Amino acid sequence: MKLGEAAFVSRSYGIVRELAYRIFKPTPSLDERLAGMEQIFHAPPFTPELVATVRLLGPHLQFRANETCRLLWERDQNGACWGEYEALAPLLSELPAPRKILEVGPGLGRSVVFFSKKFRWEESEIHLYEGDGKATKYDVMGPRMEESFCGNIDLLRHVLSYNGILNTKIFDAKQWRLPDLPGPYDLLYSFYSIGYHWSLEHFLDDLLSLMHDTSIAIFIVPAKFKSFPKLEQLSYRLLDFNAVWPKGCRHKMLVFSSAELIPHRFG
Repeated sequence: MKLGEAAFVSRSYGIVRELAYRIFKPTPSLDERLAGMEQIFHAPPFTPELVATVRLLGPHLQFRANETCRLLWERDQNGACWGEYEALAPLLSELPAPRKILEVGPGLGRSVVFFSKKFRWEESEIHLYEGDGKATKYDVMGPRMEESFCGNIDLLRHVLSYNGILNTKIFDAKQWRLPDLPGPYDLLYSFYSIGYHWSLEHFLDDLLSLMHDTSIAIFIVPAKFKSFPKLEQLSYRLLDFNAVWPKGCRHKMLVFSSAELIPHRFG
């Protein structure tokens, strides 16, 4: 392709993207009840680097580096957290505060910020397992694979600091194998990572090695999720919960323990 032709193609692509941005909303329709609740997680100013990471983690979010998109993302993130909180508060509020917590795939930290403030995890030791990445490789209950992370650890630290969350330690997935993390943990969770994009069945042995007899583990799974033999050996519950997007979408929350700690009335 000649230089002039390349420039024409580049300009044409830019025009198409501009028209698409104006015609289509930069985010799917949100559940207004959830998105309109108190904003616990605070989005920092949108820089091009931050927007690029947001779009890598959430390809459905067609954002730009402006204040309108920052506020939309803040509503999106808080709405997602409120849906999860409403499902889990009946359980987590009646259990002892976890002393040691692990989140796998925190992205840019919305869940750890929100839950730290709502459940008062200031005294907890919180570990985050994340990896830098340049490509989105999402599946739905897909196979385990290397280089599946698409985060930005430096920006994760920035967002946590912006929200005043200082009691976390980030473990780089490129340097640490999951079972080598310094457990055991009282609470493990992963939202839209293990369990949703990658099948829990491929990770369960590693996760159990990080748990003790009274640990609780929580994962968001697709509505089509089905149990498997090893999970049947554990105490577990599958809960419906409201997702903030698409509006009215219902996923499931899988909560399990190696002990009979999950109240039967829960869920």
